Amino acid sequence: MKLNSKIKTIDIVNSPVPLVVNLSGKFEISYANHFTEDQDLVNLISELYIDDSILNININLELSYKSECGRCLSKKANKMKKSRLFKLNIDVENDYEINFDREYVDIEPFISEIIIDNLDRLYICSNKCKGLCGICGSNMNKIKCNCEEKNLKESPFSSLSQLDL
Repeated sequence: MKLNSKIKTIDIVNSPVPLVVNLSGKFEISYANHFTEDQDLVNLISELYIDDSILNININLELSYKSECGRCLSKKANKMKKSRLFKLNIDVENDYEINFDREYVDIEPFISEIIIDNLDRLYICSNKCKGLCGICGSNMNKIKCNCEEKNLKESPFSSLSQLDL
């Protein structure tokens, strides 16, 4: 089931103590070479409370996801555990478009920000990753192919190699 990240505004406003919300479900990620599949879930505990016109959103997040190596395309399962506190002034406009005139407050943008801030833009499985063969496409970490390197002189771009850059 998809993660329902909407919380009733009235519950936040009327709660005399921090409102604790436990959420679990699928949360789609497709960022750089990181992604989620159907079996990957996010679990989070969130505390929401208002103090002097400041909405405090404390999120503790656990997430499973996959990463694909940018060189050899091998996939790896990962887990992330992160916490973060967000503070928003409810009397002024904010980047998250939180509006207490609406029936629900959606914390999805906060979850997305935590995830994106903690993922690398390019995942490489190892510093020693050899990647794929440019000719046959074999994973060079697993097998040594017998492809011969192309003679650079055959390429129409071979004159570029003579440039002093």
